[in-house]
Amino acid sequence: MGHRLREIRQGARLMQKDSRRPAISPSKLSRMERGVHRVRVEDMVRLVEGYGVGEAEGEQLVQLTKLANEPGWWARHRRVVPPWFDRFIGLQEAATWIRTYEYQIVPGLLQTEEYARAVTEVKYLLAGAAEVEARVRLRMERQELLASPARPHLLAILHEGVLHSRFGGPGVMRRQVEHLIDMSARPHITIRVLPFTNPCVLGSPVTLLRFDQYRLPDLAYIERGSRSEYIGEPGESDYFSAQMAQLVVHSASVEESLAILKSAL
Repeated sequence: MGHRLREIRQGARLMQKDSRRPAISPSKLSRMERGVHRVRVEDMVRLVEGYGVGEAEGEQLVQLTKLANEPGWWARHRRVVPPWFDRFIGLQEAATWIRTYEYQIVPGLLQTEEYARAVTEVKYLLAGAAEVEARVRLRMERQELLASPARPHLLAILHEGVLHSRFGGPGVMRRQVEHLIDMSARPHITIRVLPFTNPCVLGSPVTLLRFDQYRLPDLAYIERGSRSEYIGEPGESDYFSAQMAQLVVHSASVEESLAILKSAL
């Protein structure tokens, strides 16, 4: 919604400082356009009127504002969802393509419950049993996205080392690899393995989101410890898209990746 607001303003050849016309400060408008400030319905009405937006699109934007202000299903997990991750879950729900690279653990959308629990216990050493279970529940509910009617296409690239970690022990890992094999058979899920012998061109996990239904640029999401970074500027996100393409080139084919999974099993 913020991206569309910026397009409308630029189409009207207005600077952010010209937002005094709809009586919204430039700093506030900037945050709204970048998607980091909640847009109130009354603010959207002012902008629609101030920018001279047509009646049909104006009504659509107002309705979209109302929808955007409704809490997502993950609001009930708010205790274990930090603000920076709340945004990621919402963006992931809207994405039509999710491309992700992991070199330490199986991507969250493909984890079994027991594997997720083992990873969570390692990552959150000071968390009590109740918090661990809350985080595992959130992860399992997030996976329902892959079974929804509007499910995105998922490309997951795993470094081969992920298959030889021992989160939870051999039994847990065996069932996790079996799950990866089962998931790879789904038409909207592609799993590629980056073999030990091939160069690793990205030193940190990254997820790229594409939004074909909306006029939005691709977005790169990088998680670093207790914080995250969203990269949406074309020049910067293009870099990560190119890196992801390189990972695909160096990865085993779909058929070879399946053979590697079966070998690890």
